[in-house]
Amino acid sequence: MFVLGIGSYGRDSAVALSDAASIVYALEEEKLSRSTGMGGIPRRSIARSLEQAGAKFSDLNLVSIARRPRAAWLREAAFRISLTVSHPAAADWTRAIGRNTRELTQFRHLRRYVGETIPVLQLEHHLCHAASAFHTSDFDRALLLTLDECGDMLSGMLAVGEGEEITPLRRLRFPNSLGWFYSRVTELLGLRAHHDEHKVQWLSKDGRPEYVAAFQKLFKRDADGFPVLNRMYFAKGHDDRGAFSAAFLRDLGLDASSIANQPSIRSSLARSAQDVLEQFVLDIAERFRLQTRATSLCVAGGVFLNVLLVRALETRSQFQNVYVQPVSGNAGTALGAAFLGRKQISGTVGRKRLAHLYLGPDFSSAQIKQVLDNCKIIYNYMSGDDQLCNETAQLLHQDKIVAWCQGRTEFGHRALGNRSILASPFSEYVTENINEYIKHREDFHPFALSVPAERASEFFDCTDNCRFMASLGTLRANVPSLERFAFNGREVRVHTVERESNPKFWKLLHKFGERSPAPVLVNTSFNLFGEPLVSDPREAIRSFYCAGIDALAIGTFLVVK
Repeated sequence: MFVLGIGSYGRDSAVALSDAASIVYALEEEKLSRSTGMGGIPRRSIARSLEQAGAKFSDLNLVSIARRPRAAWLREAAFRISLTVSHPAAADWTRAIGRNTRELTQFRHLRRYVGETIPVLQLEHHLCHAASAFHTSDFDRALLLTLDECGDMLSGMLAVGEGEEITPLRRLRFPNSLGWFYSRVTELLGLRAHHDEHKVQWLSKDGRPEYVAAFQKLFKRDADGFPVLNRMYFAKGHDDRGAFSAAFLRDLGLDASSIANQPSIRSSLARSAQDVLEQFVLDIAERFRLQTRATSLCVAGGVFLNVLLVRALETRSQFQNVYVQPVSGNAGTALGAAFLGRKQISGTVGRKRLAHLYLGPDFSSAQIKQVLDNCKIIYNYMSGDDQLCNETAQLLHQDKIVAWCQGRTEFGHRALGNRSILASPFSEYVTENINEYIKHREDFHPFALSVPAERASEFFDCTDNCRFMASLGTLRANVPSLERFAFNGREVRVHTVERESNPKFWKLLHKFGERSPAPVLVNTSFNLFGEPLVSDPREAIRSFYCAGIDALAIGTFLVVK
């Protein structure tokens, strides 16, 4: 049995292929197309998923999509009608009709692409978010909270998961959206909405909450504590979704055109927005914790890509357990669609703890060698994992920066030890070298530190969410060289590596630790120029030679500049 889950046709389009027992493949289309934010039918990912599983289109029992365009259109029509009455100039029907027409057309194209005989199930976007979180957790019962900008004209959902059932309690309609609010703040800071929201959270760590009062005016609260947008503070923007109005800028006491050039103001705006976001989410979670008497919380949706928010839930909420589905953006709905589709076919979801995210394509030594030879590259062949880890650890001890490309590509945008750039945290200029000469990014981005899971407690206080770099830890040990990676006191990005899920990277960490103060490596994603994470050997080699990386460990081969 095979069920193909598709995470919509829009931004971050992705697929997840499930057999009767587990998710066998999952990947975003952009990693194969090499185009960030790729939308449309994920044809490359569909074809690669079937190839990876050794299956054909005729082997599919069901295709399930995390999108219900007709339901979305009815909600949007109601929204536009309300705008026509209250704000006639903002009720632009043309783009709405065009967008929904394109989605219906894409659905017809998908039916033809996979075959007219294969049933296609359309599922609510936020129900798929909720399913992706609950069915990959190890909780028997939990409160489920999903929040994003907009999916099917909804911005969030609260539900209870129990056994294999999910019971929705409350839905949050667009434009009452915390995700939309955070994207508008991203634009206010001179960054790109839908691309740079992660930069806002990292900017916030250096700011002061000076503008919290102004941001709080943007929303009222309904009886359940959910945000209700105060439209007087927004005006129609260039993207038809709105922008901050002159009244709001007056409350801030700022000129929008000058914000991007004032670092202290940018960081304080980011901190204020982050504080408002965290307080809203904490209040909603607490209200429904009391109502449902749930002791565990599962979250998903693009808002929960914010690791500071996840850490706030872990440390400041009253839940005993908090789990974030690590690919919590739109791409992750493909997982939920696959689970719900499996239940449609077999009668059971097949809940299973998410052990790892190494769900994309992998490449044989023969395939990698063919690309290396074609590129006329001199390389060393490693006879096994021990030699590869020994040679790589030696390079890292020499303060070299190594691209580590092993096994299957990670699902999601975080590099978890298969498509990573690695460096010694004890190297004096490691942060400057990676930020300035490899990643070409601002210095406010904190680096993640990878550590073997069984030794993590020696150095960090962290939770299970750090398996996927989805939360933060607290630096525990007084290891001077690690303290420079801490912020907001002693918080640090931690990535715990389990031997069962990634034995090769786990072995490298231990080998490096034999001659260093700790078995810890700096780990950042193997991608350049704002591109998606590398996937295949040719992209890895191109990125390696386009950056100041010293060595590339790819499969059983080691390339040193």
